[in-house]
Amino acid sequence: MLSKVLSAHVIGIDAHLVEVEVDISSKGLPHFSIVGLPDAAVKESRDRIKAALKNIGFNFPLKQITVNLAPADLKKEGSSFDLPIAVGIIAAEGVINPRLLGSFILAGELSLDGKVKPVRGALSIALEAKRRGLKGVLLPVENAAEAAVVDGISIYHMISLPEAVEFLGGVSEGKPFTVDISSAMSESSIYEDDFSDVKLYLPVLI
Repeated sequence: MLSKVLSAHVIGIDAHLVEVEVDISSKGLPHFSIVGLPDAAVKESRDRIKAALKNIGFNFPLKQITVNLAPADLKKEGSSFDLPIAVGIIAAEGVINPRLLGSFILAGELSLDGKVKPVRGALSIALEAKRRGLKGVLLPVENAAEAAVVDGISIYHMISLPEAVEFLGGVSEGKPFTVDISSAMSESSIYEDDFSDVKLYLPVLI
């Protein structure tokens, strides 16, 4: 069965949409391959995903698993594809209804126990999701505040892979993460309203 999950890859300050296609076939010897110009960190996700799925109680399919990261001519780097690939495998096994998979961008690194670890570029990913007119973004809880400053896109923070599966499968309804931008700016501001103590020294030009 074939499943498609949306993710994104950050290059510089821009995020680019990536389709994570997962095909699982019972014919032939079991193997797990990732294609689409993945770097070493992406290739290593195979071991993290296998362990994470096993430790959350999901029987990893001993079948031919092919993961394609499209577009294939864009080099993929980092560990942020762990979560979308794992969700794609679960969806290809018929556990998740694919209806919601095309509405959200997913990004997150997986630990071996199925927890979701933070990734870089959350703000850029949220901007790309908004530009594409998507429903929302699923991110690790540590990235939620950064992405939530983007107005007009719903940010859902996930602690673990099972939580993401339940949300995408319609078992649970997540609440979008919100942040008070003005309050956050005022709390972190290094400037004071009273500038009476500021002395300005100007060079004397002769």
